[in-house]
Amino acid sequence: MTFKRTLASTLALATGFAGTAMAAEDTLDIVFINDGHVAPYHVAWLSGFEDAIEAYDAAFEDVKITGRWLSAEGSLEKMIQQTEVTINEKPDVMFVNAINVDAFEPLVAKAQEAGITWIAVHSPMESADYSFTLGDVENGTNQGRAMCALSGGEAYKVAVMLGQAGNPSGEARREGIMKGIASCDNVEVVAEQPADWDTVKAQSIAENWLTQYPDLDAISGVTDAYMYPSIAIATNSGKDLEFFGYDGDIPILQQMQDGPVKADILLSGTREGWNFVQMAYRLHKGETPEKVYDFFTPLVMSEENHKLALANGFPEDVEVYYVDQALDVAAKGFLEFGPDSVK
Repeated sequence: MTFKRTLASTLALATGFAGTAMAAEDTLDIVFINDGHVAPYHVAWLSGFEDAIEAYDAAFEDVKITGRWLSAEGSLEKMIQQTEVTINEKPDVMFVNAINVDAFEPLVAKAQEAGITWIAVHSPMESADYSFTLGDVENGTNQGRAMCALSGGEAYKVAVMLGQAGNPSGEARREGIMKGIASCDNVEVVAEQPADWDTVKAQSIAENWLTQYPDLDAISGVTDAYMYPSIAIATNSGKDLEFFGYDGDIPILQQMQDGPVKADILLSGTREGWNFVQMAYRLHKGETPEKVYDFFTPLVMSEENHKLALANGFPEDVEVYYVDQALDVAAKGFLEFGPDSVK
């Protein structure tokens, strides 16, 4: 079972995990293994993770907290090798953002036999000790619904840039986006293409789309990494396109202030980086989260666009953060997940 949480309820998690009888160790070693494309989201992830390690280590003198961040640079082979080496080093907790979850199933068992807690990131794994997920289908659905509500009821052509084949998180986001778009009959998906979480591929795809579909109205993406080159290409081409993102990157959120981005999903790499360390610390102290931990990820729109969307039938029960609020939360992961949240 998964649970969506508001910011207020996330803050309340300081005492919300169920306790278990486990003695604290003197050290806590955390390793994050990332799929590794160089993108602003991953830079924010690393920054939040490193800042949180430093803050938690300083705040809790009874335990020495260390952390390492590994990047597979988009290579499944390299990621498997990094994981095997890490298991032999026996950290306490491993966060693994698997490129393809099936390829890592044998390694989960090996890690668990070594006494390591395996946390699957974004793409849930039944075999993992825990899965850190994002509610991707729901989030994608809200992005698609926002497209419908902001399209003005006229014929509206959108191209959707997808993730990587075999990656459950990207596939779930695509499923949700299509489900949301299906809630209206004026939005037409004229193209779908995977960019493999790669900004270089995203640039090439966007260039081709603008040539192939001169009457294109919008580009939707399963990650904000695709928005950067797509927005730049549209701007340089003099195309008045709209964009619907997914990640909560601060520069993309800023593009919602009188810019072409109409909706986004507030993950924020900074927030996640802090939450990873908080989750590992809670586990270390003997607390137990849900087996599938669903990170709170609200939809983001400007207040003006939200009002317009509501007037056009957008569901009132979908939680929406306005841009200023989203920017504040995105930049300050310590507010939700810093040491004070577990004291």
